[in-house]
Amino acid sequence: MNTQFTTDHSGEQQVQDLRHLYRSVTRMARADVVDTLLNHVAEDIINTTDLERLVVLYYDQQDKKLESRVSYGFDKAQEVNVPFSQVNGLLKRAYADREPLNVIKPKPDEKLISNSSQKDSLQVKCGIFKDDFRDRQRDKRRQNINVCYKGIDSSNALDNLLSNERSFKHYSILTYYQHDKTIESIIGDASAFLVVPICDDHNFYGYILANKPESDAPVSYEEARMATAIANHSAMAIGRAMKHHDMLMRIANQNEELSRHLEVNEELKSFYESIIQGLRIGLITADKDLKITHSNNAVNSLLGYPLKKLAGVRLTDLFDAKEEEIRGIFSGGGKCIDPKTGYLSEFELICADQTKLPTEICFSIITNKEGETSGLSCMFIDITQRKKMEKNLARMDRLASLGELASGIAHEIRNPLAGIAAALQIIGKNFSKKDPDQEIFNEVFSQVKRLDEFIKNLLRFARPSNPRFETLTIKDVIDNALFLVSNKISQNNITLTVDHGADKQPLIEGDKGLLQQVLLNIIINALDATKDNGSLDIQTWWSKKSITKTSETVFSTTKQHILTIAISDSGPGIDKANLEAIFNPFFTTKSLGTGLGLAIAHRIIEQHNGNLSVKSTIGKGATFTITLPLLPQT
Repeated sequence: MNTQFTTDHSGEQQVQDLRHLYRSVTRMARADVVDTLLNHVAEDIINTTDLERLVVLYYDQQDKKLESRVSYGFDKAQEVNVPFSQVNGLLKRAYADREPLNVIKPKPDEKLISNSSQKDSLQVKCGIFKDDFRDRQRDKRRQNINVCYKGIDSSNALDNLLSNERSFKHYSILTYYQHDKTIESIIGDASAFLVVPICDDHNFYGYILANKPESDAPVSYEEARMATAIANHSAMAIGRAMKHHDMLMRIANQNEELSRHLEVNEELKSFYESIIQGLRIGLITADKDLKITHSNNAVNSLLGYPLKKLAGVRLTDLFDAKEEEIRGIFSGGGKCIDPKTGYLSEFELICADQTKLPTEICFSIITNKEGETSGLSCMFIDITQRKKMEKNLARMDRLASLGELASGIAHEIRNPLAGIAAALQIIGKNFSKKDPDQEIFNEVFSQVKRLDEFIKNLLRFARPSNPRFETLTIKDVIDNALFLVSNKISQNNITLTVDHGADKQPLIEGDKGLLQQVLLNIIINALDATKDNGSLDIQTWWSKKSITKTSETVFSTTKQHILTIAISDSGPGIDKANLEAIFNPFFTTKSLGTGLGLAIAHRIIEQHNGNLSVKSTIGKGATFTITLPLLPQT
């Protein structure tokens, strides 16, 4: 019975086997998918041997179970899915030895079964025989095709076989239980079959089970060696494919993780960018060379520069200050800047239209992940209104002090002046009409009257009367004021343009007499400044104004209804140095002026919760603008 294990190969057969093996190895080298390789293994073994039926069991290393992947020669596809801990004892032996088992079930007439009752026993004993072939190059690794005689219970029954077969030098008994039918569930109670483990030096990938159901003949040594050789090469390819798959999975996981991080970073970037761009506070960042790297929308709205235009511009070019002053703040890498609170100061920034914007700026240092200084940031707010308020408060403080002083002086002067005027009236009765001193007397008396009028204005400024508010339209006030100066307008040949905005103006609440006094003062000043054949333009309009322009009122949502009156002349204009002081008391450019008219007008408008301002360009006249609150519309 040992003829099937002969190892004699003709030269032609060996060459043919090598060709088959070469083609199989070449095909496997081109595949990187485990299932494809398992199909190649099955096809190559079927094509190069006389094996008729084959199933490939794949070992799932993660779930620790065997599952069928490929089958040939079966009526239907094999469905195997069992835990590895429950596999047949023969499969465990092949796994432990990492060597194939050529299993043969002796027939009763071969006298290898000493006890016929073995068929009904719960235990199955197998004789495992190992040949003594060793690889010359790798002496420590045996290249065996182990032969297993299944269904024996005595080593004495094999003495005759061992004495006649010299290639079998090792022998052992394997016992397993009959109810463990992993193999039988796949290929049935076959008389002979081959078990080939698919493994390399380090990893185990599964099994190949094959047999010849038609002839029920044992698997020859050559067939077992060819199947084993193909399985060994497939194990290397499968290991490579699994490493390739693991590498691809790791790359995919890393890409997925990277994508998640990028998505999170993009969300954070978008989140912080929306916060930065939504700030009403101007934000500018610069590098260590003080070149601007970033700015937000508030910079554009406050300074008027397009965001793209600022990139690369020197930060110092935006300041109305010496460059050394800004660089001094950043000197030494910003050592003078407190890392917690920054450096707070006030600067004037140059807008795109070359006007200057007063701002409060906080400089801070930007550091990289190593803690090194990489740049500078500056956040600023518009303090135009604050400056105006500070000036108004200072002006009001001065006016209050001046009012007290003026009131005291006026009283001290007015009483003696009244006595002088009374005495002059008595003396004047003694002059005849032809008396040469009468002219002198009249001049003295007119100067006393002028001084008395000045004292009245001084008292009016020092102690303004409470306005008597009533509902009115500004059109009537303007028309009455223009009627009083109509002669002067016609005498100087002044071109008058009046635009009341609409026939039906909205209502305001105010003192008609005081508002008329304001308009008269401004119109008379405009006529005095305008040469003959000049022009006087009066315009009125109203609108809703949102209080969102300055940082002090950045969160306000209040909308105020405003009435605006603009009075423009074609005179020589007002010098820039005089614009700051034009509403101060006693400031005048007229030789006979008292300097109280505009100061009183400003105070009257303040009593009406309005505002009086002036703009002027030398050579192009001046424009006085009055704003008054409208009555709420019902």
